[in-house]
Amino acid sequence: MARILDSLRSGDWLQQDRLRVYPLVIVSVSIIATAYVLFAHGGVLPNGSPFGSDFVSFWVAAREALLGRPEVPYLAADFARAQDAIFGDGNFYAFFYPPHYLAYVLPFGLLPYYAALAAWLGLGLLAAVWVITAIAGRRPEVVLLVLAFPATFLTVAHGQNAFLSAALFGGALLLLDRRPIIAGILFGLLTFKPQLGLLIPLALLAGGYWRTIFSAIAMTLAVAALSALLFGVNTWALFIAQGADAMATLSNGYVEWSKMISTYAMLRVGGLAHVPAMAVQACVSVAVACVVVWAWRPRNAVAFAFRAALLLTGALLATPFGLNYDLFVLAPAIAYAAALGMRHGFAPWLKSLLAFAFLSPVVMLWLTSLKIAVAPVVLASLFVHFAVLAFAGTTRGQTALPAAAE
Repeated sequence: MARILDSLRSGDWLQQDRLRVYPLVIVSVSIIATAYVLFAHGGVLPNGSPFGSDFVSFWVAAREALLGRPEVPYLAADFARAQDAIFGDGNFYAFFYPPHYLAYVLPFGLLPYYAALAAWLGLGLLAAVWVITAIAGRRPEVVLLVLAFPATFLTVAHGQNAFLSAALFGGALLLLDRRPIIAGILFGLLTFKPQLGLLIPLALLAGGYWRTIFSAIAMTLAVAALSALLFGVNTWALFIAQGADAMATLSNGYVEWSKMISTYAMLRVGGLAHVPAMAVQACVSVAVACVVVWAWRPRNAVAFAFRAALLLTGALLATPFGLNYDLFVLAPAIAYAAALGMRHGFAPWLKSLLAFAFLSPVVMLWLTSLKIAVAPVVLASLFVHFAVLAFAGTTRGQTALPAAAE
């Protein structure tokens, strides 16, 4: 037992050959499992929906906008009829996104469903891989690890936008010191998913990144104005009015709480009522925000890699509305911590904790079938460990990531 604990503490068990073989096994198993599910059900999912079922919402919304009906995605009954007219499976996938996200997905409505899905996932994954390899090093094993990350499988299986979220979030952090205006543009584009951005303004204010702040505000206003010109101001009014439906989806469990990653969802699975669960979530969010603000204040001289990792991980902890595929946002966080460790040496337990965080989505997926939610525990463990290392000053005085990625 002592030898096992010592190996976990040092991370020596995670050798180079295992970083090549294990990811290949994970990728192979994911492909085989997906193919089996599809072939066993006639090329569709068990519920009758096409593969990448969440993309149904994006694709049908884009088609409706191209047909001159951009308001339909925000009218649940009309949107359900539009989806059923094409797929006829009786399932409904809501569109809880601002109108500028409708502009993002608009070109994909020109393609057939599976061609659009492939383009959506392929382009998003390429962008995410570019960002993550820029952080952790442009090496084949980094690409393989991204492909093997279980959250990659979850994003592909759902046809979701986590690749885009991670690319914009991680890309903005990557460019923050060197290209602050471009970083602000990327943060502005990330507003299509506002629940992921709760901590970003606090971090930027604490760090004094004023050019990035103004750039992000300008970009947010620009994409909002452009979407209003493209789709009409009424789409914004409908989106805002739809907020009550989004809250009802969360509070009433229309999307299963066991599939979510928030403290709120874990407490609801455990039987706690809406108000006290949200109160606890608020306390967690405030605590996380305080740590992020502390880390991002220049006078504390926290290494940028840990500031970035805290912000990315904290973003997932701070929101009450996050799904399992959103865990892909951990990829750049893990990349930042791993890159710093490879350059300066890993702190005790960090390498093993990063490996556990890497594998955690598949564990969470298995526990979901048992109606057990543990995601916030995993996220909190990673966040606290990053915070402890930052506070201890393991790499104090290093304000930028070394050029390990060059």
